[in-house]
Amino acid sequence: MERTRDEVVRILHDRGASSVAEVAKSVGVSAGAVRRHLDLMIAEGLVEQRLERQPRGRPVTRYFLSEAGEERSAAGHYHRLLERIYPVLSRLSADAVSGKDGRAVLATMFEGVADDIARSYAGRVQGVVLDERVAQVATALKEEGILSDVVEEPDAFRLRNLACPYRSTAEGAHAACAADRRTIELLLGESVEQVMTIVEGSPTCEYIVSKLVEQPVHAASDAARVGGQDD
Repeated sequence: MERTRDEVVRILHDRGASSVAEVAKSVGVSAGAVRRHLDLMIAEGLVEQRLERQPRGRPVTRYFLSEAGEERSAAGHYHRLLERIYPVLSRLSADAVSGKDGRAVLATMFEGVADDIARSYAGRVQGVVLDERVAQVATALKEEGILSDVVEEPDAFRLRNLACPYRSTAEGAHAACAADRRTIELLLGESVEQVMTIVEGSPTCEYIVSKLVEQPVHAASDAARVGGQDD
């Protein structure tokens, strides 16, 4: 039972809001079994549901992780974040924090975290053209919990994250959201616009990368130079 439940949590975390049929197909069990798990998880406050209208036919009930459910599934992301925060803090000079309030210091720290993440993945972003780099960045940052997928539009790429990797931290400091945008921008070598976030009530975190302003730069040259240190 716990194994099936863990799989349901993973699917909702990775894919966002899903129907009973979609979850059942992915887990490989009956829709009735999945519905029982979801009912229990709703009672425990780990899952929420909403009714979505369809172009045709009846509305569909979709299930998604609540804030508490996201927090429970994000333990690995928090652990990784803590591992990245310590070296950034150890590098901060007295001048970097002197005379600044806590919010400013936090922003500086998260910028350092973004720089370190970008540098650690720079070698995996080698595409010459924008669409190649976007795909490579999305694949790399899925491991960090920063991105889930990419939707290509006529004039832009819409990069999405279906679940916040560290929601309580992001709610306390928007600098965490800004750091994710900075990481994507450094790896792409292109301007990235953050258009919505989960902590502000949107169903996803989304970033827009225009196809019209691509710069003739190498894939992740900026990210590789950030910090001026070797891995």
